[in-house]
Amino acid sequence: MMRVVLLLIFMLLLLAVACTRHGSGPALVIEIPAGFSGNFVLNMGVHQAPALQKNGDAYVVTVPRNGRIETSTVLEHPKVAFRNGTSNGIWGYSESVFATGDGISTGGKVQFFVGTQKDFEAEQNKRNKSGAFPGFEPVTSGA
Repeated sequence: MMRVVLLLIFMLLLLAVACTRHGSGPALVIEIPAGFSGNFVLNMGVHQAPALQKNGDAYVVTVPRNGRIETSTVLEHPKVAFRNGTSNGIWGYSESVFATGDGISTGGKVQFFVGTQKDFEAEQNKRNKSGAFPGFEPVTSGA
């Protein structure tokens, strides 16, 4: 009986970790157009910037040529899905939310790199020398 209880607790902890890893907030679909390669940054909580548009239950953004989007919308722990129109991989995905001392969200970022692993590593080497975006971990995505 004790083994069953321990197994159940382990399974619940595993489920909790899996949910937090993939986001527990609103759905965010990021569309990567064919031919795009480079860094992408979604700056959230930017005053005077337009709100993100919803398509059904999901927020949808299309990566522009310059790889930067600013929005007044703040998404905490979004469930991100990629629509990758390129044959390139998605590397170094990270998200962060900025909050006041009492936990009120004031902004945030979603960022990643689109390209080959070799291009990502070269970009990381440049950034590490300049001190920007340290600690990215490679991720993969489907088309």
